[in-house]
Amino acid sequence: MAMAEVLDSVRRIIYKWVNTSTRINLDVSRGDTVICVRDCRRFSAGDQVMLKNSTVYETGLIVDSIDIVGGLVTLTTPALNDWTMAENTVLIKTINEQFVQGIYIGDPDVIVRYPAITVNGVSRSSEWLTLESTKERYQIEVTIYVKESSHEEGYRFCLAMTDEIQKGLKANLTPLLSDYDLTSLSKDITAGDLTIYVNNRSLFDNYRRVIIEDPYETQENWIMALYDADDDPSQEAVRLKDCSAFDFNASDTTIIIPKRYIFNSWPESIQYGYKHKGDLLYAAKISWFADEEEMQWIRRDEPKLR
Repeated sequence: MAMAEVLDSVRRIIYKWVNTSTRINLDVSRGDTVICVRDCRRFSAGDQVMLKNSTVYETGLIVDSIDIVGGLVTLTTPALNDWTMAENTVLIKTINEQFVQGIYIGDPDVIVRYPAITVNGVSRSSEWLTLESTKERYQIEVTIYVKESSHEEGYRFCLAMTDEIQKGLKANLTPLLSDYDLTSLSKDITAGDLTIYVNNRSLFDNYRRVIIEDPYETQENWIMALYDADDDPSQEAVRLKDCSAFDFNASDTTIIIPKRYIFNSWPESIQYGYKHKGDLLYAAKISWFADEEEMQWIRRDEPKLR
């Protein structure tokens, strides 16, 4: 299942970057050009965005600049409506004012709705890295399909989609792979907290990488200490290396403890062209690789290599 897990990981990265969304942190009034959000790290100047709650949305907004530290997104034009936190308003990145309709593992013969993305395993190779470990290389192709009536509009849409995906792959050099352990919070996290409280502390060791994730934000961190019974009678407290960057609610937050680690990955090339799937589509293909160290303990009792 090793290749399948890598494909799932790449699809996860792509989904987060082409469907980036974040909750607003302050109400937005009609005429505002600055929006305070929980996290704007995956937004950049020139991005098309929309404001949306559970019933209505507003499109046609363009990002002028971002302030990552302050969590501020400045728009080129003012908002036309009032938006509130109580309505669970989110800021969502769009491309050509559209959303990706599907991200598929494999290459189906028929894709019903576009734009669409496929993630395919191409090859897996292995070579010795140390006397007791090998480097496993996974080669993957990510293909973007766009269908548009206007040649230039469709071609530019394809270019924008491809650029967004390759940025996401470059920003995640150590993608999260299963196998991993999961637990949940026993208490909410407030931005700035160094100590968090979890429901199953037996999964943790000092200096282990952990990922704190809710539907909108993800933060990577490291375990620095597990408190003893005198300092923490609940035996739920875990001290982090860095302060939490966001508020996390215990009801919708997952704590992920990875067990597998990619040490090198990169989208090494992109090809642009066309493809027939019933209709003529604008397509781009990203070739991506990932290297993982795999321990070969079976050789421990055998003669060493000479």
